[in-house]
Amino acid sequence: MVFALSDRAPAPRAPALLAEPAPPLHRPAEPVDASTTAAPPIAAAAAEPVDAGLPFERPTALIALATWTPVRVEPRRDAQALGYLRAGATVDILDGPAGRDGCVVHRDHPEGGWYRVRGGGYICVGGGFAVPAPYRGYRAPTQPDLDAGMPYPYAINYGQSIMYRRLPTLADLRVYEPWRFSRSTPDAGSVSAAEGLDAGTPPTSPSGTEADPSDTAESRAARRVAEVRDAGGPPRLGDLAGERGGPVVRRLLSGMYVALDRTIRSSGTDEVYWRTQSGGFVRNGRLAPVRNWSRFEGQVLDETHRLPMAWMVSETGWEYTPFANGLGASSHRRVPRLTPFVLADAPPIRSGAQTFWRTVDGRAVNQRNVRRALLRTPPEGVGPTEKWIDVDLDEQVLVAYEGARPVFATLISSGRGDRNSGVRNYESPTGSFRIQSRHITNTMDGDTAGDGPYSIEDVPWVMYFHGSYAIHGAFWHSYFGWRMSHGCINMSPPDARWLFLWADPALPAGWHGVYAGTTQPGARVELRHSRANAPEEGRPASAAHAMPVAPTQ
Repeated sequence: MVFALSDRAPAPRAPALLAEPAPPLHRPAEPVDASTTAAPPIAAAAAEPVDAGLPFERPTALIALATWTPVRVEPRRDAQALGYLRAGATVDILDGPAGRDGCVVHRDHPEGGWYRVRGGGYICVGGGFAVPAPYRGYRAPTQPDLDAGMPYPYAINYGQSIMYRRLPTLADLRVYEPWRFSRSTPDAGSVSAAEGLDAGTPPTSPSGTEADPSDTAESRAARRVAEVRDAGGPPRLGDLAGERGGPVVRRLLSGMYVALDRTIRSSGTDEVYWRTQSGGFVRNGRLAPVRNWSRFEGQVLDETHRLPMAWMVSETGWEYTPFANGLGASSHRRVPRLTPFVLADAPPIRSGAQTFWRTVDGRAVNQRNVRRALLRTPPEGVGPTEKWIDVDLDEQVLVAYEGARPVFATLISSGRGDRNSGVRNYESPTGSFRIQSRHITNTMDGDTAGDGPYSIEDVPWVMYFHGSYAIHGAFWHSYFGWRMSHGCINMSPPDARWLFLWADPALPAGWHGVYAGTTQPGARVELRHSRANAPEEGRPASAAHAMPVAPTQ
């Protein structure tokens, strides 16, 4: 559902429920047609007749109310999607309406139809004007902050929680969280939030009829989760899902993340809930804000900062002073992890089994403790100013280029590999790809045979380049320079933001995601192994073995 904005005062509107969140997918999010995700009260409001005496005023902007609002290349429902908006986003109107092909509009709404918006493409408006919002009391979801490393605030879930589609009533809690009334939880967590509830009232269903909690689909799902856990195996995402159309979206396990909108106090239960960016509601007590995400930033390259470069990736490392005879080096000072170094264009120093790279300030670093980014010749077919991205999976570095000129370099974390275990082998693919779509955020979840289910709502700065593989920000770890992911290319949130805002295809203002096409191709992405995926002699294979090297005397 979309509303048009103009300078005419709005007709009174009924309060709206949130649109049902779109199913999170670990793949480029295909936008759902706005007419299928709009909240029922809004749809009803849009159908109200307009005073025939009021002249039709062309709107100047649109506000999206649905969780997903697609932007079509042509003014028809089956046209290709160029991108999409998220709830609360506004975009300027260029012209329209351009017909109503496939756009459901009430016959008494002359302003409804397909409108061409800034950035290109058409959005279906079901009808209705609003200044400055669709109805009195409307509060748009918090919009992403494009100037910050993290577009939204995030929280991690502890224990087993429930995400509701709406604020739960006391009857809902008795049906879907009966353990809170018996002073015990499935994972022996705190029950302090339920202390004010009347535990003596018989459980009831949301409609007020008598119900046995053990007979509900939600309780059966909870028992399945418990049975799988007791059997020593992780549940699957399907076991955590709520009933379609019911009050529960899903159950959250410890370690799952959500993106936050705002807190709301339930008048029915006197409890505080976080509304998530996906439109769900999770009780405040089980969520802990994510504060300690990595602020590491790579290097914008210029005349002073150039390739080759290196970064300290061991927890503790040394900067060395080369011997005058060039046959070794002595310790100079300890340097913290992620310290950058500009390397000299000079032969390395070799001392026994150790190799040292010289820096431009006359010092040296041990190759065992650093990752190195080298200048690379553009692949065949790259234009003089074309944007492309080079990812060295052995060195765990990424360099962004414009033609032959490197403009940015940083550390990444690619897929961790285990060739002895196909279950836990998450190596990133190699080859030449192009960015297929860009999303300010995109939810990623799934089942892994080795690690069980995972769910990270609204992963920041996502750029898909091959199926479900993407370059994106990672706020749940800080071991950049080491293989850590399930196959994607992880970057620190500030670095992922820099690359996201730089890369093609361009993301128009107000849009949440954009898809590449023949008229707006995505930036080229090259993933390769500089050492044929062979471990370098003397270098640890994982972050767990990244111990400091004793200085040479």
